[in-house]
Amino acid sequence: MHSLNPTLRRLFRGALLLAALGAASIPPALADLLVGGNGETVYRYDDRTGAFLGILVPNGSGGLNDLQGMTVGPDHLLYMTSFNTLQVLRFDGSTTSVFIAANNSGVGSISRPDDVKFGPDGNVYVADWDKNRIVRFDGATGAFIDVFASGNGLQQPNRIAFGPNGDLYVGNAWTTDVLRFHGDTGQPYPSAGHSGAIFVPGVFGPYNVELDVSSRGILAVTQGATNGLRFYDAQTGELLGVPDPNLTNVSDMRFGPDGDLYVVVYARAAVLRYDGATGAALGDFVSAGSGGLNRAQSMTFTCPWLDHHGRGHGHGRDHGRGHGQGNGDVHGARHCPPVGNADDEDDADNDAPGGKHGGLMRLPF
Repeated sequence: MHSLNPTLRRLFRGALLLAALGAASIPPALADLLVGGNGETVYRYDDRTGAFLGILVPNGSGGLNDLQGMTVGPDHLLYMTSFNTLQVLRFDGSTTSVFIAANNSGVGSISRPDDVKFGPDGNVYVADWDKNRIVRFDGATGAFIDVFASGNGLQQPNRIAFGPNGDLYVGNAWTTDVLRFHGDTGQPYPSAGHSGAIFVPGVFGPYNVELDVSSRGILAVTQGATNGLRFYDAQTGELLGVPDPNLTNVSDMRFGPDGDLYVVVYARAAVLRYDGATGAALGDFVSAGSGGLNRAQSMTFTCPWLDHHGRGHGHGRDHGRGHGQGNGDVHGARHCPPVGNADDEDDADNDAPGGKHGGLMRLPF
């Protein structure tokens, strides 16, 4: 292929820039919403419209069996728990491989991995349903580090999330409690008036607890034993409100890059959306059964560069722990920030990690 002369190249780049600016009101989706369904499949949706974009991880890829939790790591790859094969799998955009192998003996084992998250330290945290503990693994190699949290009321942990201050919140399926552990030490960190690590007491289940924490310091919770979506203060445990008293059958939830709350409803196989500040219902975001979705079980956004906890956004405030917290106003950061060199006009692979897509940078997925 013959290259353009310098003058034409500059004119061509200028035209592309003007076109991109002209289309700025309709930015490309740079933070796709991923939903796990049918037990072994990951579906991909546009994060602006909820439109189905295709199957990202095919049914049973790499031995995936009963997908319970998934997250995108700082390496921009997708990590998934395979509950029935006792593994954590990693998807690189084309291939699914074992990241943490099945090992049901010894202190470093996980029996039934339910949820998985990367912590502020860059390591992988796995909720071990059977052994009632949170196990930490090296974020680069998958090697066992330690049992980060155990005891103090942990019984069948099914969902975990890190808050703005780096503390770990755990949904306790057996009792429907929400537990909190100090993000640096793993020690119990209850709210006032509670014992062990209990932060928000539940009603005896056993039913799953689904939760996430926003950059505004809002803890969103559903407890399967009782209907309703509830918002709590993530520092004090104070109930802030019940945005949807009738919500039930929830299987996962995430605060998105726009700050709104996205909620997966298992039986309907739909994703609902709520205003992240007020809790106001914004309707279905992914319509029921879109793209063949069934038994919707888990979700995440492909946005590893965005600080989901708001650090670095707005005015920081410190709660005495040395972890800054932003003001949570992330509506100006609707999509993932660009990565790589946006001026690299010789990038031949627009879909590769760091490659350009529509004049902007695209995630590797």
